Amino acid sequence: MTQTFTQQWLATLTRATSGYWWMQAGVAFVSITMGVLMLERMDGGELIPSSGFLLRALLDALMFFLVSHVGMRPLLRLHYMHRNPGLQSWLILAAWLMVLTLLSIIAGLLIDRMQLTSINSITSIRFEAGDDELGFDLQGGPLYTFVVINVWLSYAVWCALYLGWQAMQQRRKLQQQAQQARLAQLTHQLNPHFLFNAFNTIRGTIFEQPQRAAELITELSELFRFHLSQSERSTHTLAEEWRLAQRYLAIEQARLEQRLRVDLALDRECMQQQLPSLALLSLIENAIKHGIAPSPTGGELRIAAQRSEGHWTLEVSNDCGELGAGPGTGTGLSNLRERLALTFADRAELLINANRERHSVSLRLPWSSKR
Repeated sequence: MTQTFTQQWLATLTRATSGYWWMQAGVAFVSITMGVLMLERMDGGELIPSSGFLLRALLDALMFFLVSHVGMRPLLRLHYMHRNPGLQSWLILAAWLMVLTLLSIIAGLLIDRMQLTSINSITSIRFEAGDDELGFDLQGGPLYTFVVINVWLSYAVWCALYLGWQAMQQRRKLQQQAQQARLAQLTHQLNPHFLFNAFNTIRGTIFEQPQRAAELITELSELFRFHLSQSERSTHTLAEEWRLAQRYLAIEQARLEQRLRVDLALDRECMQQQLPSLALLSLIENAIKHGIAPSPTGGELRIAAQRSEGHWTLEVSNDCGELGAGPGTGTGLSNLRERLALTFADRAELLINANRERHSVSLRLPWSSKR
């Protein structure tokens, strides 16, 4: 059901973040403090009673809060945030601020008439330059004009700060959403490649070992069930990644048999550390596809994780056989490198160490004490 303008206006009054309330509290504190510091004395140099002036300062701060929260913020949220207002819209806002300015001044005069405090409104301001001949009084019409301009400017500054703060918040939110979307896109790019290789593995066992092929299909379905249940997360713990990789290795072990030998050295301390989703599976898949599978004699796949000072390292290495699949396109590692940058910025890096006998890829990741 479509809300009326009044309903939308009222709804904005209760929808505010904690940051907004802290901002309002800060504005009130600064307003009261500056008032106490600047208006210590009244006409004739008499000291203002601290309790009376504090009460008046609190009333002024409350009035400013009501004007900004009830009069300005709803209009900004409904018609100026996430929009591109034209000159006419800005002129309307300026006129509305003038209306609020006049209303707040009238409210201040009414407070004086009610004599809630012993302090009266300022009726004149005297500017001096060390010599009475250069001094002048501001009173009557010029004084009220000065007050109107001063109050209007304070409201305009508040609007500018609020819109600027909201623009920064929105920009940060959009950047986070874009980052999450990019991470999801990069993660999902891995699935078709992996699925293609897995079905090729199962196809090779269908006629020779039908029962084993059925078991491998079960492994594959369990693997994807786990992956789909975690698809909304951009990172996993090493324990979760290893559980996923074990199912993939079970499928590849059936295809390569004795040609695939796995050496595991995972430090227990590292098992709850975070890394990009499918990172370990990607490294294992590349190692088998480009290093071990093409070799008639196969090779050793080594998976190691260890903690160092301030970080931890995940390394996947493989033997380089006499025959190789040749250099790959580099898409997998480029994909992983980009996901590392999006997730950990410059706190993580991907290192490659290759020679004729062994190929190694290491992820250097920040250590987190959170569990």
